[in-house]
Amino acid sequence: MFTKKEHVKILAKNVVSRLEQDEAIVLNPRMRQNVYQDLFLKLEPLILTDEEVREKVIHELGAKAESLSDTNAAESDQYKAAKNVIMNKIGENAVMGLYYQRPIRDVANIITGFLMNHHLVEDVFPSDEELEKIIVDFFKKFNPEQLH
Repeated sequence: MFTKKEHVKILAKNVVSRLEQDEAIVLNPRMRQNVYQDLFLKLEPLILTDEEVREKVIHELGAKAESLSDTNAAESDQYKAAKNVIMNKIGENAVMGLYYQRPIRDVANIITGFLMNHHLVEDVFPSDEELEKIIVDFFKKFNPEQLH
């Protein structure tokens, strides 16, 4: 699966929609799109796409290009090695092809705070801990390729 920013938008929309369907939150239906967009903007810097991982690898290679050029390793081997280093850093936070910059529990906590404090969210029924658990469980099951 090749992740892109559109998948982060789908995640934001589906988190809010699921919570609303489960009657965990109440939104004004006319303002729903604004909440989706605001949550996307909150999540965007916290989730890397495949393209962003690729850019990080290239940047990492650029920083070490001189030392790598002294070896006989092929460019693709250098790329694979650099990608492996980056993926090891974020690997434990990768869930269903989305590369979270922080543990998913931390991201769920950020979303919980967002929902509790957002002026367009009229009510939140579960406790912070319950809401965080619901969101973490949602992250673990979320597959952007299956949802629109």
